[in-house]
Amino acid sequence: MNPHSSSARSRAISRSAPRAFIEDTTTLLVRFNEVDSLHIVWHGHYVNYFEEGRRAFGRRLGIDYPVFIEHRVAIPVIRLEVNFLAPARLPDTLVVTTRLLKPDNARLDFDYEIRRQAGGALLATGSTSQVFTTPAGELILTWPPFVLERLQSWEALWKLP
Repeated sequence: MNPHSSSARSRAISRSAPRAFIEDTTTLLVRFNEVDSLHIVWHGHYVNYFEEGRRAFGRRLGIDYPVFIEHRVAIPVIRLEVNFLAPARLPDTLVVTTRLLKPDNARLDFDYEIRRQAGGALLATGSTSQVFTTPAGELILTWPPFVLERLQSWEALWKLP
């Protein structure tokens, strides 16, 4: 199977039953300190790229980390998956697509794609899940009211897979 085909991309970004999503993209430049002697991005930096995509998404929709801190809610990552398909290199510009999957319980599930801006090659896919906790780390099993309010305000933004 060609990993760059349309159907491969669809399967790569969402491995479970298709769910509606809200999508955002951001661009990042590969920095010199992120590459090895062959100018290939070290694998651990892809997690940072996901984080940058998630932060850009959060700033756009009002759920960036400072908002959670203000409401005294932590959102630790409890699951992380990264699939490496091709190397990012210096001096690539990367396009990070971040998708918040429409929730079916009180947690945030994100899918990611990282592409090289020049030519659009798919370099990596991944996903994360985050739960809500108190600052002391106690699990919150229901939606924090401010998150529920935002979810309701996004009803027109959800796209079907």
